[in-house]
Amino acid sequence: MKLKKLLATGLAAIMVMGLVGCSSSKGSDSSSEGSTATTDKLQQIKDAGVLKVGTSAEYSPYEFHKVVDGEDKIVGFDDFVVQEIAKDIGVKVEYEDMDFDGLLGALQADKVDIVLAGMTPDEKRKKSVDFSEIYYTNSNVCIVAKGKEDSIKSSDDLKKLRVGVQKGTTQADYVTNTLGITDVTQLKKIPDLMLELQNGKIDVIVTGKAVAEINVKKYDNIAIGKTTVGDEVAETAAAAIKKSSKNVDNTSFIKSVNDTIKRLQDSGDMDKYMQEALKLAE
Repeated sequence: MKLKKLLATGLAAIMVMGLVGCSSSKGSDSSSEGSTATTDKLQQIKDAGVLKVGTSAEYSPYEFHKVVDGEDKIVGFDDFVVQEIAKDIGVKVEYEDMDFDGLLGALQADKVDIVLAGMTPDEKRKKSVDFSEIYYTNSNVCIVAKGKEDSIKSSDDLKKLRVGVQKGTTQADYVTNTLGITDVTQLKKIPDLMLELQNGKIDVIVTGKAVAEINVKKYDNIAIGKTTVGDEVAETAAAAIKKSSKNVDNTSFIKSVNDTIKRLQDSGDMDKYMQEALKLAE
């Protein structure tokens, strides 16, 4: 009788231990399922087969709309660059065209993978996104009414004038914050600013030299001033990429972009693309 009781007690203990073991194992599996692996952004783009590019196609010669073979397309200097980036990755390009001041928000919300829009990697933007190496550097100039090319000799002269800038740009930050100018017209598109200047509603537009050279050819009685301004904040262009997180690692993606930029610069293709973009914009 005692032997039966001992056997029964032992069997019960084994069953309890088995249940505890099953419970622990299940809990461990549940914990494992709850953990999230880090995704490599470059591989994610390769798997999708598409590089989603955010841009603002009203900034000739960097990016602008043009009818090619009967189809409206986004073309320009940045398009040449991003097509090479996509080719090196092995994917196609898909554009999201929007206002310039909405680009970084779209990047943060994962609506796009990368932003190319003649964007300068200033310290304020670097706090929210990462940037590639700079792929183009350009001076800032003034666009004025023809006959007034000598009217602006320094940045201080801008303080006496009605200034126009593209909203969200480094030029906008420069004239409002660095120079402290209050009479500033900020519009989303350069063509709109050109019309304001042409109609006498503003006195000067501050923008990058390449952009100015294209736009003065399209409007009557408009010219580029003889003096550059804001040399301490010269316009530079870099690709913006979302910062890595615990879920997504962008390290290899940024490296891939930088490798393409270096290849284009070393080969001389970067300068060639700007010249081709200038011709396209004529």
